[in-house]
Amino acid sequence: MNKKDQTAIRALAQEGKQISKIMEQDFPEFEYWEIYEAVHDGGGKSALGVKRTIANRLTTLSETRKKGERTEIIEEVEELVWHLYDSLKVSQKKLEAIRKALNK
Repeated sequence: MNKKDQTAIRALAQEGKQISKIMEQDFPEFEYWEIYEAVHDGGGKSALGVKRTIANRLTTLSETRKKGERTEIIEEVEELVWHLYDSLKVSQKKLEAIRKALNK
């Protein structure tokens, strides 16, 4: 997989597209795990993956009694929520640019 493909895959994941959909619709020549690695090796996270991580961490938080562990989980969840927020803002700007280009 070349860098151009990796960049495109990461962008799709950051926009919230599921890895399985990226594979089926955009990059059928790659295996699921190749796409997964492209997303996660670049530090990218899919919106669905972040959502699942948050849900799992909240479940763990409700079961954890140690204050230090609870603090770590809270900080991790906060970071993931900010990641989703920042990704949304980027996606909104891209969408706005696309709408302007279409209306010309």
